[in-house]
Amino acid sequence: MNRKRQRNGPWYEGLGVVSIGGQSGGPDVSRIGWIKIELWRLLGSECSSTHCPAIAHYAIALRVGGEFANWTPARIHRVRRDRVNRSIGCDIDIPVSEWEGKTRHALRCYLAERVEAAIDIMAKRLVKDGEHVDLPSLMQEVRAATSRFLGPG
Repeated sequence: MNRKRQRNGPWYEGLGVVSIGGQSGGPDVSRIGWIKIELWRLLGSECSSTHCPAIAHYAIALRVGGEFANWTPARIHRVRRDRVNRSIGCDIDIPVSEWEGKTRHALRCYLAERVEAAIDIMAKRLVKDGEHVDLPSLMQEVRAATSRFLGPG
């Protein structure tokens, strides 16, 4: 018997306003995975809402290059909107050359900058679609999270 798992809410329920998922191109990219979890938690504590009545969630997929797959070039793309589930998402491609041999601090700076840019791109896509987005408030909260993520100084 083939039964589909029933959900009571949308797929992102319990993930907060922003989620950061990932796909790794090999076993050697786990450093970024642990870093992204900390950033996701801070976004969850700082972002009070999507600041757009049309959506309830921003979904980011990190594609981190590795030994078996490498996503090139470094870019933010595939912005997609799911009107039924009231979400918008995009991919951040991170080739091996962007993370290999970098310090933990350099990786944190890179990830914070890319996630900020991705949320800005998604919000501007919503505006282009004719939706109201309180972009200054949204980006203020995102920057508060990335500032805490990067620490003092």
